[in-house]
Amino acid sequence: MNHVLTIQTKNEQVALERVLQVTRYRGFELASFEMKPLADFSGLLLTLSINSDKPISLLTNQLNKLYDVQHLECKAAGAASSMRA
Repeated sequence: MNHVLTIQTKNEQVALERVLQVTRYRGFELASFEMKPLADFSGLLLTLSINSDKPISLLTNQLNKLYDVQHLECKAAGAASSMRA
């Protein structure tokens, strides 16, 4: 199943590396990736397209545990759910 994750992180040098590492360790395939700074340059906005037959909750639960992740939104088949404020 295809999912689109929108992740807001702190502006830390290793934030991107941690997000991608967790994605790889959990066995999710990265189909596309976009990164841009937030308007006030306080963090990064990451958009990941993920392919996997595994439940997306296996990935989102781990990403939410990362210190750098401030907000995570998951979209699949037109449905959206906010995972963290």
